[in-house]
Amino acid sequence: ASTFDVPAPAASAPAGPSCGVGLLCVGAVASAGAMARRAAAGSRKKAGASKHQLRAEPVQAPPPFDPAAQVGAMPPLGFFDPAGFCKKGDKDGFRNLRAAEIKHGRVAMMAALGGVAQHFVKFPGFDGVPSGLSAVSTAPGTYGFVALFLVAGALELGVWTEDPSKEPGNFGDPAGLGQYNTEMRQRELNNGRFAMFAAIGIISAELLTGKDAVEQFGL
Repeated sequence: ASTFDVPAPAASAPAGPSCGVGLLCVGAVASAGAMARRAAAGSRKKAGASKHQLRAEPVQAPPPFDPAAQVGAMPPLGFFDPAGFCKKGDKDGFRNLRAAEIKHGRVAMMAALGGVAQHFVKFPGFDGVPSGLSAVSTAPGTYGFVALFLVAGALELGVWTEDPSKEPGNFGDPAGLGQYNTEMRQRELNNGRFAMFAAIGIISAELLTGKDAVEQFGL
């Protein structure tokens, strides 16, 4: 009988340094993956919270235009509009009315002052023109009225035009006084309102008595 030598099983090699390094790498990759998943979950939570905050805080609309808060509403009457011409929120309508008020006030201030001054002062060539309203219908006073009317119309239509980007009646500061502020605007409105009453009073009294602005005082 033949005899065969069966080789003995080889002994297993001991775990070397390379196996430990592999385990460390696998652990590091697993830890990095877990950290990445936690970071992604946190980002999603923050993004969801930001979207929720945006939805919960809508942009506030500006308050409606309030004519009672504009220049000219001052003591003792405050905002005085018994006829209800100025509507809350109607900025364009208020601007038109305010521009008309300032314009009439400025004309009335000049008219009231002129009604008094013409009693004492006569321009050369106008010595025979009577004082008061009769000056408009008596030559050469009529010519002066027509010239003044044309000049005022040309200035209003071509030079002193309303600018939507500025306050009503703001035509700059041609004299360079540097006094265009809230206080002076309040003063102008008050003086213009008073002058409108004064001018209509002078005209009404002269139509009733035939006396000019100074003669009405007995002077």
